Amino acid sequence: MELIKTDLVDVNEGMKRLTAYVKYNDGIVDEYWYEYPSHFEISNSGNPWLAALLPMAATIGEDLIIPLPLDPRLVDGAKDILRFWKAHEVGTSIVSIIPTGEIAVLEKHPEGSASFFSSGLDAFFTAYNKPRIQYQILVHGFDLSINKEKEFKAHFERISKISKKMGKELIPVKTNIRQTRWKQTRWQAVSHGASLASIGLLFENYFHEIFIPSSTKSFLELSCWGSHPLTDPLFSTSRTSILTDGDGFTRLEKIQAIKSHQLALDHLHVCIRGRDGSGQDEINCSHCEKCYRTMIALELSGVLEKCKLFDLNKYNHEEIHKIYISKGHTRNYEFFIEIAQEQNRPDLVKHFRGAIRRSKIIWILELLENIPFLWRIPHKLKEDSIY
Repeated sequence: MELIKTDLVDVNEGMKRLTAYVKYNDGIVDEYWYEYPSHFEISNSGNPWLAALLPMAATIGEDLIIPLPLDPRLVDGAKDILRFWKAHEVGTSIVSIIPTGEIAVLEKHPEGSASFFSSGLDAFFTAYNKPRIQYQILVHGFDLSINKEKEFKAHFERISKISKKMGKELIPVKTNIRQTRWKQTRWQAVSHGASLASIGLLFENYFHEIFIPSSTKSFLELSCWGSHPLTDPLFSTSRTSILTDGDGFTRLEKIQAIKSHQLALDHLHVCIRGRDGSGQDEINCSHCEKCYRTMIALELSGVLEKCKLFDLNKYNHEEIHKIYISKGHTRNYEFFIEIAQEQNRPDLVKHFRGAIRRSKIIWILELLENIPFLWRIPHKLKEDSIY
């Protein structure tokens, strides 16, 4: 696959759109675009596009040709990332990166700091953990579909007020990347961090460090994850470091860190299902696994009732045993058991253990999913779950 050309146009008075035209080996051309505030002079290098296109090239097994200047540190890092993905057997290939432009280090020496910010728990943790951050980047087009204009407007207006109160400048970025053939990539296992790094590197003229709030719970349970403390920094260039923040902290520990900040509790937004279950919008549905997991941690920390964006009428202890826990989140619930035992909450301990047992049964039954008729068993159990 080859980046053929890029094009920069005005969308409206305050926004510009940078488009890359990408040709695959079968001759089809995709248009990848980013919209951003027009007062920024974004990068004209190939660095953002190498980060963005690397997961796609590895997924479809096509060498990646980029005719724009590339940073040598990023090229080296990308090769290491390809080997990391391949070693974890996530359906990618080791492809060649073919820079037909120059290999060069940017002359500018950026000084600013930025982080991605969605008003989620990881994002708030990073905001308070790294007070030197001056800019926050809000993305439209990842969890919140670009088709949800009205929902994003409400989301953006709310988060703009948060950033202002925190003394930060909010940078909205809109992208169609998940509407292109790129959606073939495995978002959770491979491409999440790459897409964030790509957006960060659009602003490499401004920032010497860009933080990605980490969702990694334990260094003992590291697996191949889309945003990873080993691979995200490999998207760094000689002038701009891509860094994860919050690695190894549990959800409960992050809540303990932010619970004295009422601004965070008032605006904590974690849900990716939204009001109608079709994707993120401006509310917490308060009944998916992620919402429940967060509400449990908030309750154990004694601050659930202070969090205004959760509907407590949908939170029921008697339903906790129906939560479907993915293998990557088991440790969260084991930690909840430890805290509940310390707080002498046998009712919660019982429900947490029930959820873990039920989920492990589903994991085993999922082996039946490709067998006629028998696939209905795990399907029915998951259908009746909170997930």
